Amino acid sequence: MIWLLIGYMYLFIHRPFEIWDWLAVLRVERVFMLITLAYWALVAKKSWTSNRLNLGVALFTLSFCLSTAFSQYVGFSNLGVQDWLKLLVFYFLVITSVNRPQDLKLLIIAFVVIAGIYELHSLREFFNGRRVYRMGTWRMVAVTRTLSDPNSFAATTNTFIPMLLPLTLFAKQRWQKLTLLGLLALFLLTIFLTGSRSGLIALIALVVGVILCTKHRWKILPVIILIPILLWGFLPEDLQQRYRTIIDPSSGPANAKQSADSRVEFFWAATKIWNREPIFGVGPNAFKTASGIGKAPHSLYAQTISDFGTLGVIALGILLLCFATNFFQARNTFKPVSDDQWARFHYFVVIASTVGILQLLVLGFAGHNLLRFTWIWYAAFAAAGMKFLQERRNDLDQSDASPETTPAEIAATQKKDSQRE
Repeated sequence: MIWLLIGYMYLFIHRPFEIWDWLAVLRVERVFMLITLAYWALVAKKSWTSNRLNLGVALFTLSFCLSTAFSQYVGFSNLGVQDWLKLLVFYFLVITSVNRPQDLKLLIIAFVVIAGIYELHSLREFFNGRRVYRMGTWRMVAVTRTLSDPNSFAATTNTFIPMLLPLTLFAKQRWQKLTLLGLLALFLLTIFLTGSRSGLIALIALVVGVILCTKHRWKILPVIILIPILLWGFLPEDLQQRYRTIIDPSSGPANAKQSADSRVEFFWAATKIWNREPIFGVGPNAFKTASGIGKAPHSLYAQTISDFGTLGVIALGILLLCFATNFFQARNTFKPVSDDQWARFHYFVVIASTVGILQLLVLGFAGHNLLRFTWIWYAAFAAAGMKFLQERRNDLDQSDASPETTPAEIAATQKKDSQRE
C-alpha cells in the first residue's frame, strides 16, 4: 500500500500529465487513485491513527463544505472544490495505511526525492528557456501548469525544505549526506531564481528559526550562511536588483511596489465581503468574483475571511491549535527517550510538519495558500509521527520498567528494532 501512496505523491507533485499532453487524455491521476482505493479496500492492512489533527481537518472540511453549499458563486462541481476533497482522500489513506515506522520513513524519503525530481526538471526547463519576464527580470516557473507561477513555485519549494530534517538522522554514509546537502542547495537555488520576494522572506524566517531552535546552531550556522552567499553570487544583476526592493522599494520598477500595495487593498476588499457574508463567506476561490476585482486575494488572511467567513476563521484557528498542541506534546514525549534514533525521527517529523505550516503562515502574507496540499499532507505526516513517537516511548518505558529482562525478551526487542530499520 505504501508504494501506491508514493506513486500518487509522484503524480500529484510532478504531474506528468500536465507536461506530456497525451497522458492527460488517459486520466492517469484519477485511474491511479481508483486503483489505490480498490487495493486499500480489498487487500491493505488498515489501522486508525488517532490524533487531534483529525478533528482539525474535519472541522475545516466542514467549514469548506458549508461555505460551498451556501455560496452563490461556486458549487461542488467546481474543480477547485473537487481538488480539495481529493486531498482529504489522501489524508484518510495515510492515517489508515501507514502502520509501521518504516512506512513513514519510506514515505518521507519518497516525498523528498519526488520534490527533488520536480525541482530538477523545472530547473532544466528554466535553462532551456521556460521562464517569464515579470517585474523587470526573468523568473523561474514550475515545469507543471498547477502552481507554476513564480511566487507559488517559490512557496511550494519553501515548504519542501523542512522535510529534509528527519532524514539527516539516517544519513550516515558520505553519499547520503551529499545528497541531502545537494537537495538543500537545489531548493535554495530555485527559490532565488523565481525572484519571489515573499519566498525569500519565508526562507530567511526558516533559517532564523532553525538557528534559534537547534542546540547545534554554531555548527550549522556557517553552512546556512555560506550557501545563500554563494548562490547570490551566481544570480544575474536583474534578479539581485529584484530582491533589493524588499529593503528599498524605490530601487525597482513601479509595478513591483504596486504589487505589494495591492495586497493591502485586497485585504480591505475581503473585509467588505466578510461584512456581507459574515458566517460562511462567499465560497472557495470566489473572492475574485465577489469582490469585482477579478483577481485572487494574494493573502491567506484575506482569503480566509472572504471565502470562508467566521466559521472558516474558527476552523483554521482550531487546526493551527492542533498543530501547536502536537508540537508541545511531541517535545514532552520525546525528552525522556531523546537518545533513541527512531524516537528522534518521529519527533523530527512532527517538528518538520509544524515548521512547514509556519512557512505557510509567513507566505500567507503575500499569497492565498489556504487550499494548498501542504496543510493536509503535513497534518497526515504529523499525525503518523506522533503516533509512532508515543508507541516508541511506551515500548522503551516498559523495557526500562521491567525488573529483569530475559534473553528471549532481549532477542524480541532486537528483532523489533531491526524490523524498524
